[in-house]
Amino acid sequence: MTVNPELRILQKRIRAAKIPKRTKTNFRLLTWNIRNFHGRKEDKAMAYIAKIIKNFDVIAIQEVKDDLGGIEKLQRLLKKRYKFIFSDPAGNGERLVFCYNSKKIQFTGLVAEIVMAPGQGKKTVTPELEFERTPYMASFRTSNCNFILVTVHIYYGSGSAVKYRLDEIKNIAKFLEKRSTDTDSLDSDYIACGDFNIERVRAKIRKKKKEDPLDGLFDALQSKGLIVEDDIKNSPSNLSKNRHFDQIAYHKYDDSTISFVKGGVIDFVGAVYQNDKKLKYKLTDHLPMWAVFETSPDLKPKYINP
Repeated sequence: MTVNPELRILQKRIRAAKIPKRTKTNFRLLTWNIRNFHGRKEDKAMAYIAKIIKNFDVIAIQEVKDDLGGIEKLQRLLKKRYKFIFSDPAGNGERLVFCYNSKKIQFTGLVAEIVMAPGQGKKTVTPELEFERTPYMASFRTSNCNFILVTVHIYYGSGSAVKYRLDEIKNIAKFLEKRSTDTDSLDSDYIACGDFNIERVRAKIRKKKKEDPLDGLFDALQSKGLIVEDDIKNSPSNLSKNRHFDQIAYHKYDDSTISFVKGGVIDFVGAVYQNDKKLKYKLTDHLPMWAVFETSPDLKPKYINP
């Protein structure tokens, strides 16, 4: 069988990202918006996706369509070691998906879609803004360290609709602060990742003092204490590498048992679908973003699914 030479070039790009090696006490996280991820993704694209994902222990995927055919294809390529947890379709017919290497990572039972005003269905109250595409979270464990991943695909919205984008980011930051400090939560270590549709991490310098709502998006993400490390801030994730749509952020407390090691993106542009102007449609228009976290055992874990 002829080996696609682009796979070898892609492997070089993966190595060039200098992702820290797997150890017993770390985990490799990947977040990736795979544009229109459905069963009609061609086999070549699926091979590239699987090639990248196999380097990670837990993966968050955005923009998975109602059609689960793409996940089925990916499952066959990754084999039974990798397991999937996925949401029901929400806005734009999209699902959010977690994939994890069950030899390294254990799913510990919590899985939920995030809403801002639960229990208010029968009350006459001022409506709370809800998400166009409901964020999704799940709990995991590795090396006796528990953590909770939250993945999002924030509404894009241009012009006057940028305010809705901003409000969604504010709401996820508010939710994460509340849950990560709640003693009844399964664990305090929450990691948020996904497509936040953040244009830039620093405000543009302008001659005129005219405010641009896009400048406030990144500040909104950090407004409730979420930490975005410099490795992530300095890693634009669109194909032109001038937009910071994707982010990985986390809270750190005195009892935290995860610590950030390193992060970045895998730049596949020019390695795959060479000279093909339809790269963003055939594969995706986002670079996969990664982070490695070191762990230590929880001192007082809740005794659930040990």
